[in-house]
Amino acid sequence: MSFITARVRPVKVYHGYDDQRQIIIDDLPARDFVEKVIKVERILSFTEDYFFIECPHDTVQIWEYEGDLSGIKVQLQAAGMLLGQVHIS
Repeated sequence: MSFITARVRPVKVYHGYDDQRQIIIDDLPARDFVEKVIKVERILSFTEDYFFIECPHDTVQIWEYEGDLSGIKVQLQAAGMLLGQVHIS
């Protein structure tokens, strides 16, 4: 198992779809950033501002993080979890 650390705060929870095929999203109340140790296998993807995290009960949470994408990439590379950059034309 590999882990990284980041200062994060939850922003949204995606619960899936209703019977009308509309996505069910809960916006979470604003909170302060907290430091977390995150199991890399839970990270579905990340952007310049957010982690998309796999959570229990088939939900996905979006966590905002402090810092920048390059800092996250450095941690993932150090853990042997980042393979490189792919350029698509």
